[in-house]
Amino acid sequence: MHTEQNLINRQGTSANSEGCKFKMRPLSRYISPLLLGLCVLGATSGVQASSHREAPGITATPQVDATDFYMFQSYEAGREGYTTLVANYVPLQDPYGGPNYSPLDTDAAYFIHVSNNGDVMEDVSFRFNFQQSSPFIALNVGNPGDTQSVTIPLSNAGQIFPGDNSLLNVKRSFTIWRRV
Repeated sequence: MHTEQNLINRQGTSANSEGCKFKMRPLSRYISPLLLGLCVLGATSGVQASSHREAPGITATPQVDATDFYMFQSYEAGREGYTTLVANYVPLQDPYGGPNYSPLDTDAAYFIHVSNNGDVMEDVSFRFNFQQSSPFIALNVGNPGDTQSVTIPLSNAGQIFPGDNSLLNVKRSFTIWRRV
């Protein structure tokens, strides 16, 4: 006697002991999406990064945040066989953020690794280090007869002209190493 069991026929329908018919659906139809969702959730639960400045690992050191990388064949006359590499660091450096933009970190080393043969191992590496110096331009401020010299905290003390950088308060330079 089959009072508690479902009777299954070849068309995938079943009838309970009262004779009510209903359609059987494969269990895998429901479990597969559930397992896929759990796998995706499990695979991403350890990910801690995000987009640039709001990423937890980079908020304290935005000067080393690699934002974009571009690589293209050179379009300059006589340099058609060269590849141009451009790396951007320090996000959100819009014009309204000036005049004191965040400089590149003088204590950091910036790298670009290039694989020329597609084996995902670098064949050429470029290392960039940045230096910064300041002449500490000072301005006399205060009332006449009661002035004091105050070092300005700005990158420049006025407009910079080609050939005349006397008002430039921060001077930056860089060194590049190439390892093959």
